[in-house]
Amino acid sequence: MNKHLSIAVTTLLLALGQTAHAAPAWNVDASRSSLTFKVGVNGETVQGSFPGFGAQIRFDPNDLASSSVKVVMDTSGIRTGDRTRDTMLLKPAWFNVLDFPQATFTCPKFTSNGPGKFVCEGKLAIKGITRDVKLPFTLDIQGQKAVARGSATIRRLDFKVGEGADFATGSPVALDVTVSIVVVATKAK
Repeated sequence: MNKHLSIAVTTLLLALGQTAHAAPAWNVDASRSSLTFKVGVNGETVQGSFPGFGAQIRFDPNDLASSSVKVVMDTSGIRTGDRTRDTMLLKPAWFNVLDFPQATFTCPKFTSNGPGKFVCEGKLAIKGITRDVKLPFTLDIQGQKAVARGSATIRRLDFKVGEGADFATGSPVALDVTVSIVVVATKAK
């Protein structure tokens, strides 16, 4: 093999090796993690959660290009502490769980905002509607354990959540919803 061909092959193999690198996987501790939301209803703050969520996480703070996250939420599991409200949220005008039993958030792009601070630039899909969402979060990694905390505000009508004339104006249910995450995870072996 001539010298130039050898250099080209070596360069190609190194490049392929670098693109094949993936950030390490993390296993979520569901018992210590949460996906919650807050929204104004009749002038009061209602808090709720999606206890049935799972996540596939590959993340390396030193290799954001190969990091990614996918979160899947069971919309039928929504909980606000009020049975009547929880039942209403399952209906077509709200989460329409018969046609859309899951919502997803995928994040292929991360940026750093300083030590332990990141922004996930992803896509949130609810009721078949996908919108761009930026989720700022903090990350504390201690050895093989990590804790991420973050929140973002979304407009519920962007996803047709709360359709109909009774809920179109922000009264009785506010248009903005703050979604918060706490993810406790362990690096996969």
